[in-house]
Amino acid sequence: MNIPAIPTNAPFTDAQRSWLNGFFAGLFGQVNGNANGLAVSMPAEVAGASAAAPAAPVADENEEMPWHDPALTIDERMQMVVGKPLSRRLMGAMAQLDCGACGYVCKTYSEAIANGQEKDLTKCAPGGMETSKKLKVLVAEGGGAAVKAAAAPASGAAKPATLNPAAGKYGRHNPFPARLLECNALNKPGSMKDTRFVSLDLKGSGLSYKVGDALGVFPENDPDLVGWVLEALDASGAEEVIDPDGNRVSIYEALLKSYSLGKPTDLMFELLINTAADAEQASQLKQMLADDSLPEGDDVLDLLRQFPSAKPEPYEFVTALNPLQPRLYSISSSLKAHPDQVHLTVGIVRFVNKRERQCKGVCSTFFADRVKPGLKVRCFVHESHGFGVPANPDVPIIMVGPGTGIAPFRAFLAERRATGAKGKNWLLFGDQQKQYDYLYEQELEQLREEGFLTRLDLAFSRDQKEKIYVQNRMLEHAAEMWKWLQEGAHFYVCGDAKRMATDVDNALKRIAMEQGNMSAEQAKAFVMDLSKNKRYQRDVY
Repeated sequence: MNIPAIPTNAPFTDAQRSWLNGFFAGLFGQVNGNANGLAVSMPAEVAGASAAAPAAPVADENEEMPWHDPALTIDERMQMVVGKPLSRRLMGAMAQLDCGACGYVCKTYSEAIANGQEKDLTKCAPGGMETSKKLKVLVAEGGGAAVKAAAAPASGAAKPATLNPAAGKYGRHNPFPARLLECNALNKPGSMKDTRFVSLDLKGSGLSYKVGDALGVFPENDPDLVGWVLEALDASGAEEVIDPDGNRVSIYEALLKSYSLGKPTDLMFELLINTAADAEQASQLKQMLADDSLPEGDDVLDLLRQFPSAKPEPYEFVTALNPLQPRLYSISSSLKAHPDQVHLTVGIVRFVNKRERQCKGVCSTFFADRVKPGLKVRCFVHESHGFGVPANPDVPIIMVGPGTGIAPFRAFLAERRATGAKGKNWLLFGDQQKQYDYLYEQELEQLREEGFLTRLDLAFSRDQKEKIYVQNRMLEHAAEMWKWLQEGAHFYVCGDAKRMATDVDNALKRIAMEQGNMSAEQAKAFVMDLSKNKRYQRDVY
């Protein structure tokens, strides 16, 4: 299906057109046949009235995309997409997390850029500056195809959207207001971390999920951050603006509930350049935009404070912001064990940025600081594709999940226990210090004592002089792990994509080399074969 696009002569600003095109790309884009894991219905007469942009070259739905692996470096991914269509090369530059933070998944974002529907090349937050720079290079190398396509008049009508039989039910575009039941600390006093057990009430929602799925949560921005942005704009907060849904609201409400105050968009740079009263500041902004020299981690507030002579009007300011996107959390519960509830394992993010400003994770501190038990949280189920327990309950499973990576495996164990699965279960968990950071300690130890958790190997990196991680435990027990794999075990990893997942992947290949007497190439092929056969699955971020 072609993705509908807003015509260039439609009565919208560039920012509004960009947002609407992103919405349609996310709505109609196909990821394993189901964008964002959710089918969302749209009246046929609305879809039929939209114009379709030129389609990017897209292979059939069975296309293999080996670069769609967040454990790979960007250089490795770019090698894999050499000679591919522009949309696939653009996709290779992205973080491969399908996190939805940009309003797309990797595939639909890349196709929207290639089609010319999306001009903002800075939306991949996990990929950061590295990704945005590479996207700009790729678009330029492609002869500016995306930009030309964007400027070309749209032609043809899009096919009407297929109506979902579940229309009217809760989903991403109609989130359920779930009541917060608990938000309790999992770390003990003295820990350097703050991890929360979050429980939400789904009664009356009709929502269902499988273990391995994620929960999308719509947060609100920190009121203090909103206040500082308004101060930088010399705005009172009462000024009327248009929110992403077309409603007239105060700018305070819009910034609190509807717009992202994270990394500035290119449109924001252009707006500040045009409104800067100081010529030197305007020149610096132009240079920063041209060479992507915004310091890593800087957000909208940092930019406003650095260039105080730029004072856009509130109504202009919001058009240069991206909509506030939901955050996805791996579900930590099984409906079979906890009917009408969904549990999350949330790491609370607080840090001091390079400008010595206290910063907070938008959604994690929304749970920790601003939502109290009894209040409502807007949420939806984000379906996973393939990440879940084996269909055969007799198959053994190996789960590697340090820190908050334990989240889906708590759900796996609850599901297998509730269904009476006979397959062996092996969990490798790690964190900083056992005394403070042994998440779900009582639950795990009880499962081990009962014999349901066949093996439990722990790695607490700061409990000894030499740091020990989960990948070290894998190598220590290489012979046993190889035996499990030969018995058909499924191997799962959840957690940090950049370091841990890569180290675990390398350890798995090393085990294949040493225990299976394989060459490096054979071990690589063995691991790839595990992945193709759905026996090696990752939920990394």
